[in-house]
Amino acid sequence: MPRTGLLDGPGFWERLLRLLYPEKCVFCGTILPETAKISTCKVCHATLPRYGRGFERAPHIPWVNGLFAAFVYEDMVEQAIHAMKFFGRPRTAHTLAFLMWEEMGRHPMTPDCDLIVPVPMHRRKQLSRGYNQSGIIGQALGEMLDIPVEHALIKTRHTKPQSLSTREERLTNLEDAFRVADPTVVAGRSILLVDDVATTGATLGACARALREAGASWIFAAVIAIAGK
Repeated sequence: MPRTGLLDGPGFWERLLRLLYPEKCVFCGTILPETAKISTCKVCHATLPRYGRGFERAPHIPWVNGLFAAFVYEDMVEQAIHAMKFFGRPRTAHTLAFLMWEEMGRHPMTPDCDLIVPVPMHRRKQLSRGYNQSGIIGQALGEMLDIPVEHALIKTRHTKPQSLSTREERLTNLEDAFRVADPTVVAGRSILLVDDVATTGATLGACARALREAGASWIFAAVIAIAGK
């Protein structure tokens, strides 16, 4: 069951800090009360482009038994994810993880998973950015769902960004680009693979294949947003 205690409002020192540096909605920039639990205003929260399908089969993504997307990758969600990834806003990942958790709660057919595994970055890219947003999302989601998080996957080579690739390139760009550091961590386990966005599903498929070849029994995937729907 979810650990709802983690959803309490900010503590004293956090509220004090917000008096000096007000918390803002990650979608529209509206200044929020210092007691706000998440960085989202009521208007944006109500109008987010929810995907609303729960976990569904994704036959276009090999090795994945089911896919969950919280939102459609458009408008305010696309802008927030873009800012999180490219404009140094890692804190946005915590809000997006909460919103993913909240959307999961709307759908009772959520699979039981033993581990959460975030999609990794190549070490060069992570050093450049300073953080892996999927790792932050996965860690926060794991705390809310009370599921252990293992950074079991390694990206073994630097690849052309998927966002800059054609559809055909995306499907071949990531072949053999991931491996499991220690197969005993995932062997026989049901895995929830976490990423920020699913477009063609090539990244999720490549990661899922590495997990399955390392012995994982079931692989489900969860993303903040899905493109092209």
